[in-house]
Amino acid sequence: MTATTTAATAAQPDTEPGTTPGTTPDPNPAAAEAPPPPRARLRRALPVLFPVAVVTGICFALYGRAGELAALVLRPDSVPYLLAALVANALAVLLSMATWRTLLADLGPGVPGRTATRIYFTSYLGKYVPGAVWGVLAQLRMGGAAGVPAPVVLAVFLLNLIVAVLTGLAVGPLTAPWTIGAEAWWLVLPGAVTVAWAVRPGLLHHLAAFAARLARRPAPTTRASDRGMRRALASATASWAVGGLHLWALAVMLGAPPLTALPVCVGGFALATAAASLVVVLPDGWGAREALLLLALTAVLPWQEATAVAVASRVVCTLSEVLVGGAALLLTLPRRSPTDPKERT
Repeated sequence: MTATTTAATAAQPDTEPGTTPGTTPDPNPAAAEAPPPPRARLRRALPVLFPVAVVTGICFALYGRAGELAALVLRPDSVPYLLAALVANALAVLLSMATWRTLLADLGPGVPGRTATRIYFTSYLGKYVPGAVWGVLAQLRMGGAAGVPAPVVLAVFLLNLIVAVLTGLAVGPLTAPWTIGAEAWWLVLPGAVTVAWAVRPGLLHHLAAFAARLARRPAPTTRASDRGMRRALASATASWAVGGLHLWALAVMLGAPPLTALPVCVGGFALATAAASLVVVLPDGWGAREALLLLALTAVLPWQEATAVAVASRVVCTLSEVLVGGAALLLTLPRRSPTDPKERT
């Protein structure tokens, strides 16, 4: 035993300065302290740099006219437009919940309406946190507590996202003739693709499986019925149409021609929001949506007014979503049993 220990000790290399005896020094100490590559640094900085760039551009566009535009928005005859915008976006939020609940009812076990509403809005308000993972985690946890298997929760989440993005990209080209011109005919293709999926809803499951592979996740094992998918597509399209009315009310408030602005605002809002929702590193697509909205709104408004409408749209959407989501969560608070010890004390 002593000879073996002595031989093993003799075979060990000399201890380098700065290391403790019996430990192996790092063969490449510089690698542990090497800075991350430039691409990784840019990816980490993007969630901060992009919104800052958008805010800087907005401030530059509003410079010198902020007081004038604020006076236009805050004047007494603007109140009906602002209230109409709040109501329109609130209805759009409720229609988006109807889309999710349609898929949940079609794919999973029966869930009480109060519980389903609470699950949806807890996840929905989580979109203000950077990254799309928080909404999924909330649905998995609360869905599991309600008896919904995790594969069903994931399938509903993924299909709901696909339906929202597809219908948004299909409604979006409404704005094309006013922003691109006669060359915009090819933008009818997203609408044609969505119609094809409405005729053959089973194709959406292939798209969901492809998206799962891109995310390196297992493909959904549950399938929605054709009827359920068509209902989800219809309610999602209605949500975009109603939601775009809030932008239309704000644009008309600042002087946009009502008839021309209607398709521009409905299509521009759907396209900008659907595209920005894919930028998961930004909370609720902040910055990306405003940049795309500006491109559409400048077809019916001067640059400064279009910028003011884009900013007002973000404020109106955030306020209506928080009000609707907060009210839904308050109304669906779990009811205490009469035999609850806390009630007796």
